[in-house]
Amino acid sequence: MDGILYGVGVGPGDPRMLTLQAVETLQSADVIAVPDTNGEKTALKIVRDYIKNKELLFCPMPMSRDREVLDKAHGTSCDMLEKELSKGRNVAFITLGDPTIYSTYMYINRIMSERGYRTKIIPGITSFCASAGALNISLCDRDEALMIIPASYGITDELLALKGTKVFMKSGRSMASIKDRLKEMKLYDRALMVECCSMEDEKIYRSLDDVSDDSSYFSTIIITRR
Repeated sequence: MDGILYGVGVGPGDPRMLTLQAVETLQSADVIAVPDTNGEKTALKIVRDYIKNKELLFCPMPMSRDREVLDKAHGTSCDMLEKELSKGRNVAFITLGDPTIYSTYMYINRIMSERGYRTKIIPGITSFCASAGALNISLCDRDEALMIIPASYGITDELLALKGTKVFMKSGRSMASIKDRLKEMKLYDRALMVECCSMEDEKIYRSLDDVSDDSSYFSTIIITRR
């Protein structure tokens, strides 16, 4: 029988934020698949203590928006995974945060499902939930909406005009332009930010005035609703 592919969310950075289900899945897996990108090297660091003596499989997952480059890398990664699964070996593919939130893993999940393999998702704590906790605020109450926005792809006026709490993920590379847009839309004073949430170099900002324009890729901005 073929093995099962697990997409395992390892949380935002602090190993103590790993779920029990994630730890159990990692410890029972035959192979740990690691996306070979800078961000996911952090994921490997998070789980190190739980995967000692485990076989590691580094899958190419370039940080690119070129569809051809990505399709080739995803195909290569899936071929690597298929070799293990076809031997009846269970594979745990680790990813920061939660696999269902802007994760490269979901491309792999879809392809492997189409190839006929069993896949399962193990949820993880998201960076924006951990950031709200670090800031000691709620993300939404009662009938309030919550919007999760990938800041690196640009921010439209339509999104900023919507009512509710807005979360900008992976904001670091676009910090200067984000600040300008928030000022234009009169949202600047409602912005809070956590950089490298739950990691060793975590920083909490109550004002974007204190935030450098070259902040970390792992920067989460939260625009409160009031």
